Amino acid sequence: MLLQLSLTLVALLICAGDVAALAVLLTWQERAADPDSRRQRLLRAVLPATSVLLLVLLGTIFSLMMLWSPQGAEALASL
Repeated sequence: MLLQLSLTLVALLICAGDVAALAVLLTWQERAADPDSRRQRLLRAVLPATSVLLLVLLGTIFSLMMLWSPQGAEALASL
């Protein structure tokens, strides 16, 4: 039970960090000097990084749901 709680706390910190990183990325993209720079930042940095961050967020939430399901602890231990 203590392991589940500690893993949940770590997962929540990861989720909060992902949301903060997404906010920083979008703010950075919007602060470009002109529309062309904003478009370049969007295509070269924001979209790839956002894809990775959302994948991590989805994986973390899935892991939490598996961890707290009735057979989830055994399923995660077998991986």
